[in-house]
Amino acid sequence: MRTALELTPHIPWLRRVALSLTFAVAAGLLVFIVARGVSGALLFIEHQELIRSAAATLRNGIEGLPTNDLRAVRLRAEQSEYAHMRIGLMLAFVTAALTAAGSFLWLEQRAMSKDR
Repeated sequence: MRTALELTPHIPWLRRVALSLTFAVAAGLLVFIVARGVSGALLFIEHQELIRSAAATLRNGIEGLPTNDLRAVRLRAEQSEYAHMRIGLMLAFVTAALTAAGSFLWLEQRAMSKDR
């Protein structure tokens, strides 16, 4: 049976792991928020086609329906939105993974230099 003194060397290591995971989550969240902001602006520009088609349909009435395929435009806009979401999530996960690895290595290096 291990005593409490034998388990204490693992506590600083676990603390460094928890701290690096905290850094990773914060960095990933920040990148995701920025990516969603940028993609929101891009989506606004891309949705202008949908707005123009809907406005043309409303202006032309029933006769304008065959010339404007609102469903296809809406589907393209939704696909674009999903693509932007996937890109934002991928950037967030990559950033979180790199931050976790980098911050853990940095914390380990600081701990080793502190022990010397």
